[in-house]
Amino acid sequence: MNVLLINPPWLTKNGNIWHGVKSTSPPLGLLYVAAYAESRGAAVRVMDVNAEELHFENIEDEIARTKPDFIGFTAVTAQIINTHRIAAIAKSVSPKSRIVVGGVHATALPDDVMRDANIDYVIRGEGELAFCSLINGEPLNTIGGLTYRGMNLLQPIEHNPLAEPIADLDSLPTPAYHLTNFSLYRPAIGAYRRLPAVNMTMTRGCPGKCTFCNSAETALRTRSAEHVVDEIERLQARYHIREVSFYDDTFTIYKQHVVRLCDLIVERGLDLTWSCFARTDCVSPSLLKKMRAAGCHQILFGIESADEKILETIRKPIELEQTRRACRMVQEAGIDVRAAFMFGNPGETIESMRRTIDFAKELDPDIALFNITTPYPGTQMFEWARRNGHLRTLDWNYYDLANQVLELPTVSRDEVNQMYRTAYREFYFRPRYLIKRLMKLRGLEDFKANFRAFQSILFTKSTVSQAELDQHDTSLQDIPSIAAAAACA
Repeated sequence: MNVLLINPPWLTKNGNIWHGVKSTSPPLGLLYVAAYAESRGAAVRVMDVNAEELHFENIEDEIARTKPDFIGFTAVTAQIINTHRIAAIAKSVSPKSRIVVGGVHATALPDDVMRDANIDYVIRGEGELAFCSLINGEPLNTIGGLTYRGMNLLQPIEHNPLAEPIADLDSLPTPAYHLTNFSLYRPAIGAYRRLPAVNMTMTRGCPGKCTFCNSAETALRTRSAEHVVDEIERLQARYHIREVSFYDDTFTIYKQHVVRLCDLIVERGLDLTWSCFARTDCVSPSLLKKMRAAGCHQILFGIESADEKILETIRKPIELEQTRRACRMVQEAGIDVRAAFMFGNPGETIESMRRTIDFAKELDPDIALFNITTPYPGTQMFEWARRNGHLRTLDWNYYDLANQVLELPTVSRDEVNQMYRTAYREFYFRPRYLIKRLMKLRGLEDFKANFRAFQSILFTKSTVSQAELDQHDTSLQDIPSIAAAAACA
């Protein structure tokens, strides 16, 4: 089989902090699918539209030239509109190519995605095994997690039961990094020490049940520390990587595996710096000491809010004092703290957002990220908002972490937007913080990167006006028109 896998472009707008400091990382899920397909004999190419900064004309020319048997997309909500657009382009120049869409958005809303006649299949859940079965011609009704058009006119869209999660993650081949231009990738500003850098995962799933996260229902599994370190050594030999960004939802959940990973990095003398994501209730001084010795320089905590009622509502009931202790422990271990906060959760008020800003300044992390709560499809929050009429729109253009798409009775959209702007300015333009940041600069390139980040902070705002949102407001019944409009764009 001749297979083309596409990482479509993200939608970001001026005013969104991620527009200015966005990272460009290898599309890990797509590269796992590519590696598994290659190991079963497929000829695979990867087109990373983000990293390669391709125009739609470039994509059209490539598909017209190669006419792949299968074209696969991975898509989160911020990519789905461009996925529909590229699918339409692909069918126009290569009508026999079969179009497959995977990723969290398609998993959450397969019927919506399949309303686009240009898309032949959706794969829900993990994609490695299902995609390989599909391209190898196995009967459609036997492929776990596959959504397809059947022969029953009364039920034209068929949904196979989800496949069992892959239990042995060590059985998967190394992601197919060789199919990308490795030199194009780098983590977000402030999230890395050295280049070249690569993103990796040690686990899949998360122990948390946060209402705003797609991982809440994903089974938790881990790779062995030996398997991860072996992969790092291979990547160092081939690409000379010096930095790893671990993108696990909660990297430190299997503490014994993290300890073993750290011991192996030290024992093998790897020249490596790295960062990870964790929860403030999943770290300890002894673990942090091991991580620091093995090269960990930054941990991102999703703190979300300083209002404990809101934390209970979003099913992340970590006490504020626990968060204070965790941040102190990390900083005392010599590791930077990167903290993420959210405005506009259910139950939010002006007072709760004010407490969150004050709490962020009290914790004084090395980097603070403030986002506007976005109820992505597939999350408990999205289902709650849809059932109870709290969604302003289902136009995915507005689901970008910088726009209030929830209609809340306790706080207005303008109030959320105002506190979003205020948070960045109050946190980053404190004299104490500016002095600390200047003292940490490591040369001209670091200065330039930080200057770009501060420009983004200065102009951070909501990405859409109230008038624009009102003009483009869509009801729950309008989902089909969204996909159709995107396909025809």
